[in-house]
Amino acid sequence: MEKVDIYNKYREKTGNVKGRKELVSGEYRISTHIWIINFENKILVEKRSEKEDKFPGMWAQVGGGVKAGDTSKITVFKECKEELNFDVEEKNLFYIGSYIRTKDIVDVWMVKQNIDIEKLKLQEDEVAEVRLVTFDEFDKMIDSGIVVPSINPSYTLLKNYIEKYVN
Repeated sequence: MEKVDIYNKYREKTGNVKGRKELVSGEYRISTHIWIINFENKILVEKRSEKEDKFPGMWAQVGGGVKAGDTSKITVFKECKEELNFDVEEKNLFYIGSYIRTKDIVDVWMVKQNIDIEKLKLQEDEVAEVRLVTFDEFDKMIDSGIVVPSINPSYTLLKNYIEKYVN
């Protein structure tokens, strides 16, 4: 079972390490949401594998849990490599915010870097398909119910960041 560092609601490490599904009330792990945006302002979205426990076959951003001993930033590089075989250039990585859910603190990252989806090697156990879509197209995907429903706070942070600091 994958082990994670345990944090309190103030993002302070408690010094405990547990399996990611063993958390009790008041304990949090760190998760990452990674939004890859190309230079045409298209978002890379991935369709979750049908084998996934949560939200199989639905669309989402790249992401994953931070393993014990890792940082959120390190997890961005690892998850992009693991899920897509995509190398993030550090100069193109931006931390854009965090929010708390029931048992995790979600760090939201943006990678502003071109990506050739034809050259990606998808981790088939997790990712069935990828697309590059405009923000308007992704909004329509959300409205049609094919996007993971818990994505909204993360996506809102991304849109606000793009609007205020990128465009």
